[in-house]
Amino acid sequence: MTRKFTQGLLSFTLIFSLGFLLTPTEIIAQNCTTPSGISTSNISNFTATANWANDNNVDHYRIKYKEVGSSNWLWEYNAIGTSYDFIGLNSSSSYIWQAKAYCDSLETNASGWSAAETFVTINDPLDCNLTPNGLAFLDSCGNCVGGTTNELACIAFTPTVSIALSTTECNTISDFTFIITQDPNEPDISSSVFTSDGGAFDFTGLTPNDPIGSGVIIAGGGFININATLLVGSIMSSQKIQVKVMDDNSGSQYGTFTIENSGGGILIDATSPGDGNNITSGNSQNIILNGLFVNPAASILTFTSTINSETGDQDVQNASVTIACTCPQLGDGNCDGIVNLADLTLVINHWLQSTATGEDGDVVGSLDGFVNLQDLTLVINNWLQSTP
Repeated sequence: MTRKFTQGLLSFTLIFSLGFLLTPTEIIAQNCTTPSGISTSNISNFTATANWANDNNVDHYRIKYKEVGSSNWLWEYNAIGTSYDFIGLNSSSSYIWQAKAYCDSLETNASGWSAAETFVTINDPLDCNLTPNGLAFLDSCGNCVGGTTNELACIAFTPTVSIALSTTECNTISDFTFIITQDPNEPDISSSVFTSDGGAFDFTGLTPNDPIGSGVIIAGGGFININATLLVGSIMSSQKIQVKVMDDNSGSQYGTFTIENSGGGILIDATSPGDGNNITSGNSQNIILNGLFVNPAASILTFTSTINSETGDQDVQNASVTIACTCPQLGDGNCDGIVNLADLTLVINHWLQSTATGEDGDVVGSLDGFVNLQDLTLVINNWLQSTP
């Protein structure tokens, strides 16, 4: 009897001891207050904000929410402060949520779940940036701009083009320069073609990797800024070559274009690779071809630039250059530096005819566009004289 009593006492003592040990934990677990002041604000098509009253004893909160009727809860395990933003919601949909407080970081001291809160998302019209009642819009380039995009609308496609020759002396080798610039927010250039109605490139003796010019290329509003050397890339035919644009700093190839003789003049064809968008942050290309272009005879030489944008715009510009033969020898009709039978023949064959200035018998010293006694007199008075 004593043994059973002793065992029973031990059992009671053990149970009492365990109960004593467990009781404080159970009491502590109930000390964290259930969140109150539950509400929902800032409700839009796809977002909402869960709110609750401040409790300085809380370390963090656990939030569960779901669309009404769904069997799966979505969770946020470490919400802090007094609010939590729901994102990625469906418009015109009912949602339910609850919050639980944890008063320590180990989550041993938790409250019960709060009262359930429900709300319904709205269905306001969306702009192109998917912002409800937003002010973004599609510009003429097809880009979503304005509103919350912080992007500006593209402007008209108006590249500035200039073409220049280092000399306008007839039948003379000249450096050829073409420059293209664009303002920020213009549509990107996809291709540039330059042609002329006279003159020609002289490709005689060129071999691959021969230097033939230079360039300065600025793109991305100045993010790209390189000095380049132009090299012969390949000889495509006797009348056409490919040109490599080589970055002087890195030694890498930046791009290529082709130049050729075509249609009684020249043709330069440059196609720009796409960069993932269709507007520019501002750019310029200054390209010089050294000693390749041969000026035509005295004439009005016209260059035409045809530039296409990535959005389908086309800009065509013409620039004219007066090519003149400024031979110093009076009476010289063909600018070979001497007055002789060739000049007399030109005067006789075009006697009393109107001609292009400085051509077909309109000799140096006259140059009035008409072959007459003045031209004949200049030939006779300067017979067999030559430029010193």
